[in-house]
Amino acid sequence: MKTLFLILFLALTTIVKAQETYTFSEVVKVEDSQKSPKSLFASAKMWFTHSFKNPKEVIILDDSENNILVGRGNMPYKSKIFSGSAAREGYITFDITIACKDGRYKYDITNFTHSGNTVNYGLITNEETLPTMTGLLAGGPKSYKIKVTNELRNSIDERIKPLIQELKSSMEKPILTKEDW
Repeated sequence: MKTLFLILFLALTTIVKAQETYTFSEVVKVEDSQKSPKSLFASAKMWFTHSFKNPKEVIILDDSENNILVGRGNMPYKSKIFSGSAAREGYITFDITIACKDGRYKYDITNFTHSGNTVNYGLITNEETLPTMTGLLAGGPKSYKIKVTNELRNSIDERIKPLIQELKSSMEKPILTKEDW
């Protein structure tokens, strides 16, 4: 069942990436190139525990056989652009995948999706304006749409870039064992 879920998730991620979603992805080599996939997997799991209030609700796939963790997080979004800000305020959800191999790991943070109080912009893309900004969600002239789209991306950057730095730092730390305390 886990394997089927993983295949479906990866297929969905591939399809979504074809739409040029806003994504953070990197393969990182750790300083200790002898660090095993199991050790890196344990470090990633510890990072989830320290980075999210309720990691059991965040982690949606915990595949210890293949050393893959998949989580779904969210962050509050409060607009600083006055016009229409109350309607846009809400949450941005995102997916995190961490896969571990000998001496390296790969993280993908993607599928950023906006859900506001009354306006939902949906999937955040790399396009100049979000594809959902049509009809009633148009919000005015193109310059306004660009401003709102950039604000959403900046809000994501402010939360995710420090999270990535915390991940990198956590993955370098040795895991304490029963003998180490």
